[in-house]
Amino acid sequence: MKKKIIQIPGEFYFQEGFVPVAIRRVRGTVLTHPHDYTGVPHWHDFSELVIITSGSGVQNINGTSYPVSVGDVFMITGKTAHFFEDYQNLEVVNFIFSDKIFSNMQEYLNRIPGYHLIFRLEPELRNRREFHNTLTLSAHALSYVLGLIRKMELEFEFRKPGCEAAILSAVYELTVFLSRSTGNSTEKQPLSRLAGLFSLLEASFQEDWDLQRMAKCSSMSVNTLLRAFQAAVNQTPLQYLTTLRLNAACSLLKNTDQQVAEIAFSCGFHDSNYFTKRFRSRFRMSPTEFRTGNGNA
Repeated sequence: MKKKIIQIPGEFYFQEGFVPVAIRRVRGTVLTHPHDYTGVPHWHDFSELVIITSGSGVQNINGTSYPVSVGDVFMITGKTAHFFEDYQNLEVVNFIFSDKIFSNMQEYLNRIPGYHLIFRLEPELRNRREFHNTLTLSAHALSYVLGLIRKMELEFEFRKPGCEAAILSAVYELTVFLSRSTGNSTEKQPLSRLAGLFSLLEASFQEDWDLQRMAKCSSMSVNTLLRAFQAAVNQTPLQYLTTLRLNAACSLLKNTDQQVAEIAFSCGFHDSNYFTKRFRSRFRMSPTEFRTGNGNA
C-alpha cells in the first residue's frame, strides 16, 4: 500500500521573528527532535540540505531510491516528496532554511559553478533514474563542514547579541565551501559542465552570446547543450540568457535614473526597441511603466 505524503510547514522548525534557519540531527531510528519525519513520506515549503555524517542508508526522492553513505551532501527543495527508506545505521544533519536568506547573496553565489550544480541543477533532475549524487566530502572536508554546523548550533543555543548575523555568516561560508567542493568535476561530468556555463552566463550576460559559444564553453555539441539545458531548467539557453538580462534591467530600472536605452545596452540588448518588446512580453508592461509603478524611493 502506497504511503500517504504529508506536508510539513516551516513553522515546525523556524522560530518566529528569528532568522529562518534550523539544524536537526538524526541518529538512526531514534527520535532526536520533535517533528522528526525522517521515515515518513513528506514534502515541505522550505529547502533542506542533507549531510550524511555516518553510516549508510537509502533515501527515496520523488519515488526513486538512492543509496547514500557518509560524506554525501545533497539538496531537497520545497515540494519534493522524500523520506528515508532505510536509516537504521545512519547519522544525518539536516540543515533547514528558507531560500530568502540568500536574496542578498544570490548574484555572487550564481557565479560559482558548484552552486548551480548542488543547489539548483541536482534538485531539479532527481526524478531521473539515471541521476547520481555528485558531492561526497572527504573526511577532512566533512570535519570542516561539521565545525560550521556546530558553530551555528552554539549561536542558536546561547543567543548572544549578533547571533543572527553570526548564523548567516556561517551559512554563507558553508554554501560557498560546498559549492567549491565539487572541485574538478566541472570539467568531467556533463551536468557539471552545464553548471559551469550557468555561472559564466550569470557573470557575463551583457556579452555577445550565441549557441555556438555556449556549446564551446560547456564542451558540448549544440544539440547536446539544447537537450541538457531544456531538461535542467525547461528553457533554451537563449531564453535563459534573455531572462538574466531582463532581471538585471528590472534592477536598474528600480534603482537608477539611467535612460531606458542605456539600460538596454548595458544589459546586452543592442536594440532598445527589441528590449522593450521582450520586456513587455515578459512583464506585461513597458520598461517605463515598470519604473513608474515601482518608483525609486
